[in-house]
Amino acid sequence: MGRLGYERFGAAGGDIGSGVSRYLALDHPDRVVAVHRMDAGLPVYLGDRADLAPEERDFLDGAAGWAAAEGAYAAMHRTKPQTAAVGLYDSPAGLAAWIVEKLRAWSDCGGDVERAFTRDEILTNVTIYWLTGTIGSAMRMYRVNGAFPAAQHARRVEVPSDFSLFPADLVRPPRAWLDRIANTVRVREHPRGGHFAPFEDPRSYAEELREFFRPYRPA
Repeated sequence: MGRLGYERFGAAGGDIGSGVSRYLALDHPDRVVAVHRMDAGLPVYLGDRADLAPEERDFLDGAAGWAAAEGAYAAMHRTKPQTAAVGLYDSPAGLAAWIVEKLRAWSDCGGDVERAFTRDEILTNVTIYWLTGTIGSAMRMYRVNGAFPAAQHARRVEVPSDFSLFPADLVRPPRAWLDRIANTVRVREHPRGGHFAPFEDPRSYAEELREFFRPYRPA
């Protein structure tokens, strides 16, 4: 950002991008003016659960339940990424199945993935991974992230933070948890959308970013 001429800037993202935005704010609070995140990530709590509000304990239990029911892909990515990568490199049908299952399960589509994305959008997404041969590197990222020291997850973001929560996302943190992990200045509950909300409705996402960051822009 410095090379582009921006000494101060905002950061925004969801999923891995949410984590990137978080670490930008943690490590460069003098330069990041505000952070917009679509999620708070899967929760990591190192303290006594008795110190949490009831809704926070429910959130931790719900996230653990989701990981047990839906987290097999992440365990594979984190522990044996190269094994799966070989198979997916070898089969475009296998690659499509691996990716499209997540588009279907994590979007606000009611089980019909083409309600959220056009067929061309789905095929373009899969084709990018296929032609660039990058499904392996995308999975190895989980292994790297899994090696972060636990203490890193306990750091609180003091930069002004905004969270957009979508009804079909993986886990939905309560406000008490968001206040615990960040200087939360706004939380917006959306009537529709899932984990890939900017892909499902890019116009609304862009408008929300403009609205949130506008007060932080220089005069």
